[in-house]
Amino acid sequence: MARNNRRDRYSSPGNLAKEKLVPYVTAVLEEPEIKEYSEISPDESEGSYEGACLGAALIPVPLGWGLLHCTVRDKRGRRARVTLATDDLTYHRAFIGAASLESRGERLDLAMARYPYIRRGWPGPLRQGGSWPHGDHIPWRPTYCSACPDMNTASHLHGVQVSVSKEVRGICAVFCEGASGAKWTMLDDEPVQVLSKILIPNPDSPDSRVEFHVPPGAAVMPGWPLLGDIRRCLSPDCA
Repeated sequence: MARNNRRDRYSSPGNLAKEKLVPYVTAVLEEPEIKEYSEISPDESEGSYEGACLGAALIPVPLGWGLLHCTVRDKRGRRARVTLATDDLTYHRAFIGAASLESRGERLDLAMARYPYIRRGWPGPLRQGGSWPHGDHIPWRPTYCSACPDMNTASHLHGVQVSVSKEVRGICAVFCEGASGAKWTMLDDEPVQVLSKILIPNPDSPDSRVEFHVPPGAAVMPGWPLLGDIRRCLSPDCA
Protein backbone atom coordinates (compact mmCIF):
# COMPACT_ATOMS: atom_id res chain seq x y z
CA MET A 1 0.00 0.00 0.00
CA ALA A 2 1.40 3.36 -1.01
CA ARG A 3 2.34 5.62 1.86
CA ASN A 4 1.29 9.26 1.77
CA ASN A 5 4.10 11.77 2.10
CA ARG A 6 3.51 13.77 5.25
CA ARG A 7 4.03 17.50 4.93
CA ASP A 8 7.00 18.82 6.89
CA ARG A 9 5.54 20.60 9.90
CA TYR A 10 8.39 23.12 9.78
CA SER A 11 8.02 24.02 6.10
CA SER A 12 7.28 27.59 5.06
CA PRO A 13 3.78 28.75 4.08
CA GLY A 14 2.92 28.66 0.39
CA ASN A 15 2.58 32.41 0.01
CA LEU A 16 5.55 33.91 1.80
CA ALA A 17 4.36 37.43 1.03
CA LYS A 18 1.82 36.92 3.82
CA GLU A 19 4.73 36.97 6.27
CA LYS A 20 4.94 40.73 5.79
CA LEU A 21 1.27 41.36 6.44
CA VAL A 22 0.44 42.89 9.80
CA PRO A 23 -1.22 41.88 12.11
CA TYR A 24 1.29 39.33 13.19
CA VAL A 25 0.06 36.49 15.33
CA THR A 26 1.00 37.12 18.94
CA ALA A 27 2.58 34.00 20.37
CA VAL A 28 0.96 32.36 23.38
CA LEU A 29 3.70 31.05 25.66
CA GLU A 30 2.09 28.42 27.85
CA GLU A 31 4.28 27.01 30.64
CA PRO A 32 7.64 27.92 29.09
CA GLU A 33 10.59 25.81 30.22
CA ILE A 34 14.12 26.92 29.33
CA LYS A 35 16.16 23.93 28.17
CA GLU A 36 19.26 25.50 26.62
CA TYR A 37 20.71 28.91 25.80
CA SER A 38 23.19 30.28 23.31
CA GLU A 39 24.36 33.50 21.74
CA ILE A 40 25.41 34.73 18.32
CA SER A 41 27.95 37.50 18.74
CA PRO A 42 31.11 38.78 17.03
CA ASP A 43 33.30 37.50 19.88
CA GLU A 44 31.59 34.14 20.44
CA SER A 45 30.58 32.89 16.99
CA GLU A 46 32.75 30.18 15.48
CA GLY A 47 33.77 31.35 12.03
CA SER A 48 31.76 34.18 10.48
CA TYR A 49 29.43 36.20 12.70
CA GLU A 50 27.46 37.27 9.62
CA GLY A 51 27.15 33.63 8.57
CA ALA A 52 25.88 32.63 12.00
CA CYS A 53 23.23 35.36 11.85
CA LEU A 54 22.26 34.22 8.36
CA GLY A 55 21.73 30.68 9.62
CA ALA A 56 19.28 32.01 12.23
CA ALA A 57 17.59 34.56 9.90
CA LEU A 58 18.75 37.48 12.07
CA ILE A 59 20.20 40.84 11.01
CA PRO A 60 23.84 41.16 12.22
CA VAL A 61 23.59 43.84 14.93
CA PRO A 62 26.76 45.31 16.48
CA LEU A 63 26.68 43.49 19.84
CA GLY A 64 25.00 40.25 18.83
CA TRP A 65 21.99 38.14 19.81
CA GLY A 66 21.02 36.08 22.85
CA LEU A 67 18.87 32.97 22.33
CA LEU A 68 16.79 30.91 24.75
CA HIS A 69 15.73 27.47 23.58
CA CYS A 70 12.51 26.51 25.36
CA THR A 71 9.56 24.17 25.28
CA VAL A 72 5.97 25.39 25.63
CA ARG A 73 2.55 23.80 25.72
CA ASP A 74 0.94 23.73 22.28
CA LYS A 75 -2.80 23.69 21.58
CA ARG A 76 -2.92 19.93 22.04
CA GLY A 77 -1.17 20.07 25.39
CA ARG A 78 2.11 18.65 24.07
CA ARG A 79 5.55 20.16 24.59
CA ALA A 80 6.62 22.16 21.53
CA ARG A 81 10.02 23.70 20.83
CA VAL A 82 10.48 27.45 20.43
CA THR A 83 13.43 29.83 20.46
CA LEU A 84 13.32 33.34 21.95
CA ALA A 85 15.74 36.03 20.79
CA THR A 86 16.96 39.36 22.17
CA ASP A 87 19.45 41.95 20.95
CA ASP A 88 20.02 42.98 24.59
CA LEU A 89 23.01 40.73 25.08
CA THR A 90 23.87 42.37 28.42
CA TYR A 91 20.52 41.30 29.92
CA HIS A 92 20.78 37.86 28.31
CA ARG A 93 24.17 37.17 29.88
CA ALA A 94 23.05 38.52 33.25
CA PHE A 95 19.91 36.36 33.21
CA ILE A 96 21.83 33.22 32.25
CA GLY A 97 24.40 33.96 34.94
CA ALA A 98 21.73 34.34 37.62
CA ALA A 99 19.75 31.31 36.41
CA SER A 100 22.89 29.17 36.51
CA LEU A 101 23.56 29.82 40.20
CA GLU A 102 22.86 26.63 42.12
CA SER A 103 22.46 28.57 45.37
CA ARG A 104 19.87 31.09 44.18
CA GLY A 105 17.11 29.17 46.02
CA GLU A 106 14.20 30.94 44.31
CA ARG A 107 12.51 30.63 40.97
CA LEU A 108 13.81 33.22 38.52
CA ASP A 109 11.15 34.82 36.34
CA LEU A 110 12.07 35.78 32.81
CA ALA A 111 11.28 39.36 31.72
CA MET A 112 9.53 38.52 28.45
CA ALA A 113 9.75 42.14 27.32
CA ARG A 114 13.49 41.56 26.90
CA TYR A 115 12.90 38.79 24.33
CA PRO A 116 10.61 40.28 21.67
CA TYR A 117 11.20 37.65 18.96
CA ILE A 118 10.05 34.03 18.80
CA ARG A 119 10.59 31.28 16.26
CA ARG A 120 9.43 27.67 16.13
CA GLY A 121 12.02 25.01 16.82
CA TRP A 122 15.66 24.99 17.89
CA PRO A 123 18.80 25.43 15.80
CA GLY A 124 21.12 22.57 15.04
CA PRO A 125 21.06 19.25 13.16
CA LEU A 126 17.86 17.26 13.62
CA ARG A 127 19.68 14.21 15.03
CA GLN A 128 21.29 16.43 17.66
CA GLY A 129 18.00 17.83 18.92
CA GLY A 130 17.63 20.69 16.45
CA SER A 131 14.55 21.38 14.36
CA TRP A 132 15.54 24.15 11.93
CA PRO A 133 15.96 22.21 8.67
CA HIS A 134 18.77 23.50 6.48
CA GLY A 135 17.50 25.83 3.77
CA ASP A 136 13.95 25.98 5.13
CA HIS A 137 12.89 29.43 6.28
CA ILE A 138 10.97 29.57 9.57
CA PRO A 139 9.69 33.11 10.21
CA TRP A 140 10.33 35.04 13.42
CA ARG A 141 7.22 36.51 15.08
CA PRO A 142 6.65 39.06 17.87
CA THR A 143 6.51 37.45 21.31
CA TYR A 144 3.94 39.97 22.57
CA CYS A 145 1.65 42.62 21.11
CA SER A 146 3.79 45.72 21.73
CA ALA A 147 6.66 44.08 19.82
CA CYS A 148 4.60 44.13 16.61
CA PRO A 149 5.99 46.59 14.04
CA ASP A 150 4.26 49.95 13.70
CA MET A 151 4.07 50.58 9.96
CA ASN A 152 2.81 54.14 10.48
CA THR A 153 6.26 55.23 11.67
CA ALA A 154 8.33 53.04 9.35
CA SER A 155 11.30 54.35 7.37
CA HIS A 156 12.83 52.87 4.25
CA LEU A 157 15.85 52.92 1.95
CA HIS A 158 16.19 51.79 -1.66
CA GLY A 159 18.92 49.49 -2.88
CA VAL A 160 19.46 46.27 -4.82
CA GLN A 161 19.05 42.60 -4.01
CA VAL A 162 21.58 40.23 -5.56
CA SER A 163 20.90 36.49 -5.50
CA VAL A 164 23.34 33.59 -5.77
CA SER A 165 21.80 32.93 -9.20
CA LYS A 166 23.19 36.36 -10.28
CA GLU A 167 19.72 37.89 -10.52
CA VAL A 168 19.74 41.58 -9.56
CA ARG A 169 16.65 43.63 -8.77
CA GLY A 170 15.76 46.88 -7.08
CA ILE A 171 14.52 46.51 -3.52
CA CYS A 172 13.01 48.68 -0.81
CA ALA A 173 14.15 47.82 2.71
CA VAL A 174 11.60 48.94 5.30
CA PHE A 175 12.70 49.59 8.90
CA CYS A 176 10.05 49.64 11.61
CA GLU A 177 9.78 48.96 15.33
CA GLY A 178 7.15 48.10 17.88
CA ALA A 179 6.02 50.21 20.81
CA SER A 180 8.48 48.27 22.98
CA GLY A 181 11.38 49.18 20.67
CA ALA A 182 11.64 45.78 18.94
CA LYS A 183 13.25 46.46 15.55
CA TRP A 184 12.27 44.74 12.30
CA THR A 185 13.66 44.82 8.76
CA MET A 186 11.19 44.03 5.96
CA LEU A 187 11.74 43.63 2.23
CA ASP A 188 8.97 45.31 0.28
CA ASP A 189 8.67 42.72 -2.48
CA GLU A 190 8.07 39.01 -3.08
CA PRO A 191 10.70 36.95 -1.22
CA VAL A 192 13.55 35.51 -3.28
CA GLN A 193 13.65 31.72 -2.96
CA VAL A 194 17.46 31.49 -2.94
CA LEU A 195 20.20 33.04 -0.80
CA SER A 196 20.61 36.74 -1.57
CA LYS A 197 22.40 39.87 -0.40
CA ILE A 198 20.93 43.35 0.14
CA LEU A 199 23.04 46.38 -0.81
CA ILE A 200 21.74 49.80 0.22
CA PRO A 201 23.41 53.22 0.58
CA ASN A 202 24.49 54.15 4.10
CA PRO A 203 22.58 57.35 4.96
CA ASP A 204 25.29 58.31 7.48
CA SER A 205 28.13 57.90 4.99
CA PRO A 206 27.35 58.59 1.31
CA ASP A 207 30.57 56.89 0.19
CA SER A 208 29.69 53.54 1.78
CA ARG A 209 26.83 51.06 1.75
CA VAL A 210 25.13 48.63 4.10
CA GLU A 211 25.17 44.93 3.25
CA PHE A 212 23.41 41.94 4.78
CA HIS A 213 22.45 38.45 3.62
CA VAL A 214 18.90 37.17 3.42
CA PRO A 215 17.98 33.47 3.76
CA PRO A 216 15.90 31.86 0.98
CA GLY A 217 12.25 32.86 1.26
CA ALA A 218 12.75 35.46 4.02
CA ALA A 219 10.73 38.67 3.92
CA VAL A 220 11.04 39.77 7.57
CA MET A 221 14.10 39.64 9.85
CA PRO A 222 14.63 40.89 13.43
CA GLY A 223 17.03 43.80 13.87
CA TRP A 224 18.32 46.76 11.83
CA PRO A 225 21.60 46.78 9.91
CA LEU A 226 22.06 50.44 10.92
CA LEU A 227 22.53 52.22 14.23
CA GLY A 228 20.18 54.99 15.35
CA ASP A 229 17.18 56.33 13.46
CA ILE A 230 16.83 55.94 9.69
CA ARG A 231 16.93 59.26 7.86
CA ARG A 232 14.43 60.14 5.15
CA CYS A 233 15.09 58.29 1.90
CA LEU A 234 16.68 60.54 -0.73
CA SER A 235 16.34 58.08 -3.63
CA PRO A 236 14.92 59.45 -6.92
CA ASP A 237 12.26 56.73 -6.57
CA CYS A 238 10.83 58.70 -3.63
CA ALA A 239 10.86 62.12 -5.30
